[in-house]
Amino acid sequence: MAEAVKLCSLLPEQLDSMAAKIQDQLCRDEQIKGMKLAWDFVADKLHEALKSALDSKVVDILAECWATAEPVARLAQSTCQSPGRPCVIHLGEHKLDRELKPVIAVTIGSCPCIELEFLFALSAQIGGVSLSVVDGYIVGGDLGEAWASAELSYEGVPLHPKAETRRVPIGGAFDLTTPGIAIPGLARTAERVP
Repeated sequence: MAEAVKLCSLLPEQLDSMAAKIQDQLCRDEQIKGMKLAWDFVADKLHEALKSALDSKVVDILAECWATAEPVARLAQSTCQSPGRPCVIHLGEHKLDRELKPVIAVTIGSCPCIELEFLFALSAQIGGVSLSVVDGYIVGGDLGEAWASAELSYEGVPLHPKAETRRVPIGGAFDLTTPGIAIPGLARTAERVP
């Protein structure tokens, strides 16, 4: 099984425009505006915090999308009849888009905490996937040809040019953390004890 691709690995190594945008936001506070700060250092710390906030596996986010998709629920309901036994659901080529909103709290000196909300737009192109389902939970699967990319923005302004967005292959077998991702209306929680 290949090492899981993390959301943060979809971002460019540097977010050069972030320093100026964050400086503008933080300087709305009069106390911060009057401070002599190393804005590149602040931006580096924010970049580290964003990487930490986006330390989830891409396949976990995709599984959350699949779990809430009506065709998956319908197929799982009709195909997976034996409690405790895995069944496989096959999905053909499709695209998934998901928006995440990481929030980074920034405190500088004695100034009040300022929360910065970013938008992380994930896009995945899936050539096909086989999902393993047990008791209404997606527990793993196997991705055919698949890739993902993302764009990070702040207040509607992208923090990197689209061309810099990494397009990372994400195909291969995967397992999800027990008990898996619940398919709403089908998950049998009493029967899925980790």
